Amino acid sequence: MEYITLKKVHLFLYSKDSKNNYNYILYQKEKEDCYNHMYNIINQSDNGSIYSISRFLTQNFSHVFTDEFFSKLNKNEKPNTENNYKNLKLYELWETDVYGFWLDKLSQNLVQYDDIKEEVIYFLEIPYISMGELNSLMEQENKKFIYINDNNFNSIKLSNETKALFDILPISKMKEHIINTIKMKEEKKYEIYIILSLKTPGKDQNGFFHFPALFQSLYRKNNEEWKYINVSTDGLPSEELIAKTKAILIPGSNLSVYNDYDFLRKAEVFLKKLIDDILFNNKYPKLKILGICFGMQIIVSALGGKISKMEGTHRGTPEEIEIIDDKFYEFNFFKNTGLGLSKFLKISEAHGDEITEYPDEKYKIKLYGSSKSCKNEIMVDEKEKIFLIQGHPEYHPQFNSHRVAKFFVQFRLKKEPTKEEIEKFIDEYINNKDAQNVNIEEYRKMCCYFMKH
Repeated sequence: MEYITLKKVHLFLYSKDSKNNYNYILYQKEKEDCYNHMYNIINQSDNGSIYSISRFLTQNFSHVFTDEFFSKLNKNEKPNTENNYKNLKLYELWETDVYGFWLDKLSQNLVQYDDIKEEVIYFLEIPYISMGELNSLMEQENKKFIYINDNNFNSIKLSNETKALFDILPISKMKEHIINTIKMKEEKKYEIYIILSLKTPGKDQNGFFHFPALFQSLYRKNNEEWKYINVSTDGLPSEELIAKTKAILIPGSNLSVYNDYDFLRKAEVFLKKLIDDILFNNKYPKLKILGICFGMQIIVSALGGKISKMEGTHRGTPEEIEIIDDKFYEFNFFKNTGLGLSKFLKISEAHGDEITEYPDEKYKIKLYGSSKSCKNEIMVDEKEKIFLIQGHPEYHPQFNSHRVAKFFVQFRLKKEPTKEEIEKFIDEYINNKDAQNVNIEEYRKMCCYFMKH
């Protein structure tokens, strides 16, 4: 499966009326006489498609179309349509409930269409609503909405962007695609991927680690189902689920492996047995495991290695990784990327712990990449079933600058940071020479081809 960098995201909110007709919502901007669908360019600070369209919805429509909005309509109450989020910076958006709502909603394995190069379309069903009632509520916001369907399509003036999209995916094909995708899911014909998170429950990380949005934005295709499991609240995946799973991705965490949590110890026992079954018992012949940052560390710990606090400072900036063994270039997941044989790779880092003792030799998990600040950056087993990365391929430096800004400034100054202090940090981070030279697509491609081939 080819890895493609997505550059644009589209969203169609649709409703089924009493006759089961499919109606798609378009909107008219102020002082325009044509109608648009919802779309956004995916910029580097967005980091991915779900983040991008969530930002668009929050900044353009505020509370409109949220569950709270429809709940109030059902109770004959007036929902909030005032837009207070239009000019918020990304790090400020992360602290709003609406942005969090859309990240959750759009991470629920929506119907998507990804046959357009570098673009993805999401389809989200919402309750049927009178356009007259909606437009009455939105008068002060200078936005007008309309349903478009097979019957009125030719009578509505569309923006050039919207018309171009319908030329690629005609409205007559949309219903068919939605129905077929839902049918595939009901018949369980999807490939399954698991994001296995090991962090404490609750919003203790200020939305920094919305893993379903993060990884589905980068890797999910329409024929896949991505399941998010936080072990601290959901427990460990069943054998039945694992048997159907193509890859398990274990991401970063707000914890250290050596923290005293019962669910971490249970996870280590689970991972050791799982990896033994993969490598030695041929129980899950197609299953692969990708460990990122904390994910790398807990896998190493589960297999007999040791994790300790770093001797230097906590890493929160891009880092240059040196490939120390040319055999790395012989792995299939690397060769499939089509990348050149570069001696150095760069990646965003965010960790305060490191591997100080290696796994039991029987697992044949070998070191292939090191950096000046951390010796153990990339490890792979000889069967190409386990791929471990200390850095964060999921974070673009521009995204990461917003993600870590408040935490780092607060940690440095020992006080609640001002807006000016946060934005100064972001500016310095983005303009740092190392951050500008990061080619995040190299790592993202390797992760994609590792999980999917």
